[in-house]
Amino acid sequence: MRLKSLFAAASLSALAVSTALADPLPVVAVNREIGLSMAGIFDNLVGGYGDQYQTTGGQWYRPYHSASQSRSRRIGWVPGFQVDASTMVSLGRIENLYASALFRLGSGTRNNKYASSYSSSYGSDAWQTNGGESANSTYSRGEIGKGFLVLDDKALITPFVQGGYDSYGYDSFGGQNAFFVGLGLNADYALTDRLVLRGRFGWAEILDTGTYRVNGASTRPRWEGSLGADYAMTRHWHLTAGGDYAYTSYGHDTYRYAYQSTSEGQVSGRWTSSGIQNGLTLRAGLAYAY
Repeated sequence: MRLKSLFAAASLSALAVSTALADPLPVVAVNREIGLSMAGIFDNLVGGYGDQYQTTGGQWYRPYHSASQSRSRRIGWVPGFQVDASTMVSLGRIENLYASALFRLGSGTRNNKYASSYSSSYGSDAWQTNGGESANSTYSRGEIGKGFLVLDDKALITPFVQGGYDSYGYDSFGGQNAFFVGLGLNADYALTDRLVLRGRFGWAEILDTGTYRVNGASTRPRWEGSLGADYAMTRHWHLTAGGDYAYTSYGHDTYRYAYQSTSEGQVSGRWTSSGIQNGLTLRAGLAYAY
């Protein structure tokens, strides 16, 4: 009887160990990786400023008016790389808890186009420039969420919350910096035991950005979408590839002012600004699944 008990305990232990060591589902395995990718990073930032000023004339000066408009566009590709890591674990009865971190760096030259026009009571002028300028950027992001298996465990849906930090500079990293927070949804689908298609949709609010703002820093929305694939060459080594798109609206901003001056009379004016940004990252690399 004692031998039977020992044999039963040993069998249960072996079963528990074999279950623990069993390969995870393909859609879970792709969320337990450490990866390195080469990247091509495209950016298209378009925006402009306007300025209007007028006076009715006073004791010292005649009536006067002026108006100016400027428009700029930063566009082009730069090379870079991406490092990312993710994990998916179960704690007690809560399965498929998810966490990930990503860092992306780009450095190269983009084309900067700038045009300006000016008119006033005394005349008008216009000019434009066009040329390459250094472009350096970093993008850091973290996510936490929980996955839900569907379609006979062939698909995994993972809602998440996210937060991160953007930086952009010219001759150095930094200069235009902003934190962001948001929500999103990851979707993974196993076409085969080796090939998993991956998708991501996210929304984030960029906090206290001063980009194309004339009335103080503001929080602006960004929408994100990604498509990719993960192919398992072996149990641990995976090929990864994909594309990430982001759209940011900096909106329309206006600042108005008016006051009375003895020298100029009634003075009034306004400043305006607007801008949008489109970004696309294409990446391909290698990941280690643990």
